[in-house]
Amino acid sequence: MTNMANPKTLVNRRQLRRHKLSAEITIKNTLTSAPIGKLVDIHQEGLLILGNPLTMESAYQLSLSLPNSINRQTSFEVGVECLWSQPSMNDGELAWVGCTIIDKSKNASACIQSLINITSN
Repeated sequence: MTNMANPKTLVNRRQLRRHKLSAEITIKNTLTSAPIGKLVDIHQEGLLILGNPLTMESAYQLSLSLPNSINRQTSFEVGVECLWSQPSMNDGELAWVGCTIIDKSKNASACIQSLINITSN
């Protein structure tokens, strides 16, 4: 079952600008190797995914595959908590999923910043 928090609450809590990416970044569940979806936008504290629905208030370890090497990395991992998940209007099987980043290495932080600098619109 998917749930969505009140969007006004999320907007009021978000303090960092979200960066929509022009490159295709695929995401998979690190623990199961199952594909999750594609990264839509990101900032240092959260991300938006279009893909398989995730369970609200659950934690996930995700691997983001980079289209090109960044800081000599072709992927990086982050721990996230799913804040909300809402079915996509265009495809009932896909969902918009908003996550907060709850764990990342210094390397992941650097990859996120480089990704934003290189590909954001």
